[in-house]
Amino acid sequence: MISLRSLCLLSLMLLLSVTAQAETTSPLFAAWSAGKALVIAIDAAPLDADETYSDFAYYLNDFAASASDHWAFFRIDSQANSAQRPIQLDVAAPPYSVLFLKRGEPQGYLYYGPILEPQVYDFVRHRFEGLDVPDHLHPFSPDAVLVERVGGAHRRLRVDVAP
Repeated sequence: MISLRSLCLLSLMLLLSVTAQAETTSPLFAAWSAGKALVIAIDAAPLDADETYSDFAYYLNDFAASASDHWAFFRIDSQANSAQRPIQLDVAAPPYSVLFLKRGEPQGYLYYGPILEPQVYDFVRHRFEGLDVPDHLHPFSPDAVLVERVGGAHRRLRVDVAP
């Protein structure tokens, strides 16, 4: 028979284990795990008087304002320590690139460089919300990328080019 002391010790160990797992899950990975559609700006650091960033930020913020709670927005620094990043990028993406991911989708999308056409966001919104994509949006499709979950204690997503 298990003693009360053993039961308390076992409960404490289980609680610490769950807490440790929760601490290693990034907000980005947690949002993906919850089924949210993710919009991830890569190396999107504002520069003084940078018109490209201003236009990029305008369209991104406009899309974010119209998006439902089923969308989450993040920014990552591709030069940060790779062990600390929630995403392993196995693709070369220039600054201001935007990555779109959603759990359960057969692929993600990567737009190389700043999005300066709101139709790109409309295309991805239609795809990730299960809507038919109108013909006029097909020319604005970002490149497809493969997405997979990797890692043990430090869970993250790996993104690679689609074949």
